[in-house]
Amino acid sequence: MKKLTQKYATALMLLGAIVGIGLTAGTTTASAKAKTPTAAQIAAARKKIVANEKKVDSAIDKIDISNLSNLNSIYTYGPIATQTVQPYNMYQTYKLKSPLTLTNEFRHKTVTLPKGSVVTGLNDGKGNFQNIDNTTLSIKNQKKVFKKLGNWHRSFAMSKNNGGAMQKYTRSTAFSKNSLASFPQLSVKTAKAQYDTAASSLPFISVTADSQLAYHKTGQTFSATSYTKIKKFKRTHSTITYYLNKRLSGVTTKKTKVGNSYQYKLSLRLGHVFQSSDSYNGDAGAYNLTVNNGKQAFFLPLDNVAESYISSINGDEYVSDNDKKVSTAFVEGLY
Repeated sequence: MKKLTQKYATALMLLGAIVGIGLTAGTTTASAKAKTPTAAQIAAARKKIVANEKKVDSAIDKIDISNLSNLNSIYTYGPIATQTVQPYNMYQTYKLKSPLTLTNEFRHKTVTLPKGSVVTGLNDGKGNFQNIDNTTLSIKNQKKVFKKLGNWHRSFAMSKNNGGAMQKYTRSTAFSKNSLASFPQLSVKTAKAQYDTAASSLPFISVTADSQLAYHKTGQTFSATSYTKIKKFKRTHSTITYYLNKRLSGVTTKKTKVGNSYQYKLSLRLGHVFQSSDSYNGDAGAYNLTVNNGKQAFFLPLDNVAESYISSINGDEYVSDNDKKVSTAFVEGLY
């Protein structure tokens, strides 16, 4: 028999609790056993879970793959009855109009990115960077940043009024489309992915501003372990295909003849939504989106707007009327 997932196990426990309603403290063991779910009830619970998973996958699969990074969007802070989606996220792309001085969390070392650098980062709503993602910088800029600041995922602008997020990066490249990074950090999907925070330890890939596909050997290795140039790419609504200059260790590719030479192809498309669990007590945890590359799979942990949308479909968790309305409009706006 197929091994039950965490969601199946949870549902069956709930089912057992439901059919056991009304048992008193004096109920005998024999009576309690009589309330055990039947095979038909268990089958019905499984069928309902599978149907809900299919509904979620069908809804998420309609998203334009170029909008994948928008699934990292979060709610504004405020009363839950009126909260909206924050207009900025970490993966929007900008071109610096002037040099930008960065620091790490300790703020005792600095490095300056030159004018014209392409970066992704969090806009404060006034055209200033709050922080930037070091893994998406060009390889040249990465080397400068990691040499000066050390192994940090994000850098912080030294000045709050830095003006770094004033000019959107509008070119359509392997890295960005419509001023949004095509792919956020995608972790390699292994058995560990069933647990929350797995992305902090698993290897991951990223695409850099100078169109390199980079591989990172662990979730805490932010400087590229290895990388190769994306020679060309093809983007459709459901798939993005990269043609690499050479093989990249840790990433499955298919050798393909292009003209008189060979390139190495990988195609990424959205896959199954799965829920991870707390590694300590097994409680249901965060939602994650599988991104398939043929037989190899990556995954992206989803943030709270996307999670509200998923829960409003499968009914696993309570979603307020406001959040259901807001998340549905946002996610379906990515189709």
